[in-house]
Amino acid sequence: MSSDYPHGRGRVRVEAAGIEIEGVSIAGHESFYKLPGFHVLLEFGRAPEDTLGYSTICLSHGHLDHAAGLTHHASRRRLAGLPPARVFVPEPAVDDIRQWTAACERLEDVAYGLDLVPARVGESFPLRRDLKVEFLPGRHRVPTVGYVFSEVRTKLKSEFHDLPGAEIAALRGRGVDVTRVEEIPLLAYPGDCGVEIFEAAPGLFSSRVLLIECSFLLPEDLDRARGYGHLHLDDFVQRADQFRNQAIVLTHFSQRYRPEEIRAALTRLPAALAARVVPFLPNSSQ
Repeated sequence: MSSDYPHGRGRVRVEAAGIEIEGVSIAGHESFYKLPGFHVLLEFGRAPEDTLGYSTICLSHGHLDHAAGLTHHASRRRLAGLPPARVFVPEPAVDDIRQWTAACERLEDVAYGLDLVPARVGESFPLRRDLKVEFLPGRHRVPTVGYVFSEVRTKLKSEFHDLPGAEIAALRGRGVDVTRVEEIPLLAYPGDCGVEIFEAAPGLFSSRVLLIECSFLLPEDLDRARGYGHLHLDDFVQRADQFRNQAIVLTHFSQRYRPEEIRAALTRLPAALAARVVPFLPNSSQ
């Protein structure tokens, strides 16, 4: 399938602040991201073979460069004897996705058994004992939701730090809550989004890794970015001092740009921000 991608674009693997991200993201063509450390797939793209092992998928919105592979993924997992996947989808899109899935099931005369979970903004879902996903507001032309993955740690409350283990165990036995929960935002992903996302979801600025689109780059494309509900490089330049992330993975670049044009445009970023930016392009590395 690599020959189907524009020259110099296609499969990417980066490691950003210790988090591995692999996939494809070309605006209007295909977008999906494998997060092996979380055992989560962001978006479906066209559901290539190596996405079938992922049973938890977070879909940000229904544009087909992100969602086309949904039923293909479900059908091929069933054919392979794998259990149905759990798919988080924006709550307003659930009914349409159910109808789409049902139509494909009728066409194939099979039941996928997909577990469609409405992603309601402000709510969260435990993925493992040490990992949760929270649903962020989206800002795009269709119903969209973002995701932030946080490590969950249970720690002893400070007032009990100096007590011996036996006393702490005794307190627990009497029903005293001796621990607190600490959540560390590891990766945030708002899906396709316009500039309004930065006010709608300010927590994006503080996750360890921010995986975020930058569809348009050149000054003459600013109006195009606004019209299509996407981000422009200027939006990052103007907010350079607000990003507290260890790494910002810029992705979803328009097909109109060649890789060398993308890298040249990114030199406009202020040095302190540019040092943390990872372009999601083949052969990119932090």
